[in-house]
Amino acid sequence: MSLLLFQWVRRGRVVCPLAVEELSLVPKKARPSQRVMLRAVSSLASLLRYWTVARLDLTETCIPAQGLITLLLHDGPLTVKLSEESFQQLLCLLHEIQDKDLTLSFFSKVGGDLTSCCLNWELLHYLLQQASAQTITVDLRKNLFLQEETTRLLPFLDRIVFKRPSPSFVMSSIRELYRAHDSHAVPSLLRSLGHVINLSCRELDSVDCAALIFILKHGDGVKLNLLWTSIPAEGVESILFMLDKVSHLSVDRNQLLRFIHCCAACDVQQEAASGLLRTLQHSLDLSCSSCVELPEEDQPEPLSLTADDCRAVSTILTHSSRDTQLDLRDCEVEDSVLDLLFPVLHRVRLRVSKTVLLQLLSLVPVNSERDTVRRAVSLCRALGGELDLSHSTLDQRACGALVQMLDSCEGLTELDLSHCQLTDQLLLPLITHLHKVQVLDLSHNQITDASTDVLLQLLSINPSIDCVRLYSNNIVHRAAFKEHKQFEIW
Repeated sequence: MSLLLFQWVRRGRVVCPLAVEELSLVPKKARPSQRVMLRAVSSLASLLRYWTVARLDLTETCIPAQGLITLLLHDGPLTVKLSEESFQQLLCLLHEIQDKDLTLSFFSKVGGDLTSCCLNWELLHYLLQQASAQTITVDLRKNLFLQEETTRLLPFLDRIVFKRPSPSFVMSSIRELYRAHDSHAVPSLLRSLGHVINLSCRELDSVDCAALIFILKHGDGVKLNLLWTSIPAEGVESILFMLDKVSHLSVDRNQLLRFIHCCAACDVQQEAASGLLRTLQHSLDLSCSSCVELPEEDQPEPLSLTADDCRAVSTILTHSSRDTQLDLRDCEVEDSVLDLLFPVLHRVRLRVSKTVLLQLLSLVPVNSERDTVRRAVSLCRALGGELDLSHSTLDQRACGALVQMLDSCEGLTELDLSHCQLTDQLLLPLITHLHKVQVLDLSHNQITDASTDVLLQLLSINPSIDCVRLYSNNIVHRAAFKEHKQFEIW
């Protein structure tokens, strides 16, 4: 097609000049001969003398490297996109020729993203020595030899961006700057790493911690990944007081508990708590969410929270300036320990297992009516007005606690009691307290026709109710429910 276009241009059949945003070269055959491809590129180069092309897409073709030289020498603004094979061959040719102007033209037209390439140190070093304004991006997983070239790479930190660096590479880079006390190179290193310090699954010693603190001290806006990282006790405290330099902190739940305890025990709790919660994006996640990619048989055991753990969590939440998400899924907590969290429940958005949720519900009723109301309101707010007890076995005691919750709280709008083995006897005391609930799910229970009257009475108690789901119960006569659009039963 490029040959045909050039012939049309030369014969005056196409109006000149012409501006084209993007021109793609796609061969008809899967693998054209080298001779055909060289002729096509030659025609393209001639065509570019008449047309102004912003982008030239050659990713569908594998053009011999020597044939691309004419495109690199094209005078004018042009971006060229190459296939991985052509890109790799062209880089090797540039290294072999060692022509500075041609290399600068390559950067101008092709760019410095080398993430698709496998390099060697001589080639990369040659490219880094050219064009000080050009940033080169390399994939460290494709070029593992660079993991051992930390010292050689440091002088070029303002020119290079690392993609997918391993924690060992990051640690060795940090230690190298710390050893040289080169604080001026820290911003360049952070830019090269995308401001991400990933030290996951590393065992840090005191020198490693000192090197990390050195980087944090002279950097800013760092995203710090310490998932499954072993840190000495003194290191945890040092990092805690450098969190003003950290924009995002990633830790596993065991490490999180260590930070929480350290924060709760320090002299300046307000400052430490604010910094910790900010870098955690106001989320205290004590669940197994960081292990989500592990096979089910390798999932860790539930985390057993002690009184000291809950007391520390409560302490730092007291200093929170805004609502914090508290995730206690995959946690085991005794009732007496869980009771310590009620004073701060109004400050959190809560995610818990059904077991812990039932425990919290059972702790709502206390001797003081005022405290019962306060607890109910706090729990309701922490749950966002939605109480999901589905697939939980509700006995008389649990239903009694739920009655207290419903009677004391005005903010509960959604209540899911599906798959709870509810009988007519257990449902009866609940119905009269559902005066604010808008969506009620009673599906997959043992409710019979005996509850028809009380369920219909619910509409007079709560005229604003939107939906009552009654699927898969033991209700035989359904005609009365079909007269009201709020009921879903068939």
